Amino acid sequence: MGTAGRERDRYARASLREQMADELTALGAHPGVLALIVVLAGGWLFFTLTKAQVVRVTDLRAGDCLYIHAADADTDSPTGRPAGTATGAVIALYEDGTERAACDGSHSHEVLESFALPGAPGAPYPGSASLRASWLEPCTAAFTAWVGRAPAGSVLEPVVAVPTQAAWEDGQRTGACLVASLNGQFLPAPVRGSGR
Repeated sequence: MGTAGRERDRYARASLREQMADELTALGAHPGVLALIVVLAGGWLFFTLTKAQVVRVTDLRAGDCLYIHAADADTDSPTGRPAGTATGAVIALYEDGTERAACDGSHSHEVLESFALPGAPGAPYPGSASLRASWLEPCTAAFTAWVGRAPAGSVLEPVVAVPTQAAWEDGQRTGACLVASLNGQFLPAPVRGSGR
């Protein structure tokens, strides 16, 4: 005996496939609703595929361009730091991570190098000033090689990013040498070899 025909006709209930086909047929009768669903699904897919990649400090590599979301950002200093400081950006880098950015577009920092900090797990926090001081000279040398001029007289500055106390206590032992604009504004283009 054959089992031809729709499941709904044979068993008084529709299969999942038949239910979906019926729903699609019903949607076809309402093109406005169908268009709305397509737009919403397309928008969701677009934003999912173009969502910025969050990068942790341990994943930074020389040449990476970054957009660090500083919690204390304002309209005068969108990178979240007054000239000559890196507090807001460094805290955000270690607490929230950062986004990779296109180097030929607006970005807040460029990575000169990353480095491992000494300190066994459970070692007391030496303090951010002490950690930064120990890496200021190597980061300044990296800045000079990267930009093509020393920081003195430049519109750019080297930024030594070291773990906050909370990050240190969580076992973070990676630091980074970054370059940023001295006035706290975004960098409009790559700075490598710019001599700025």
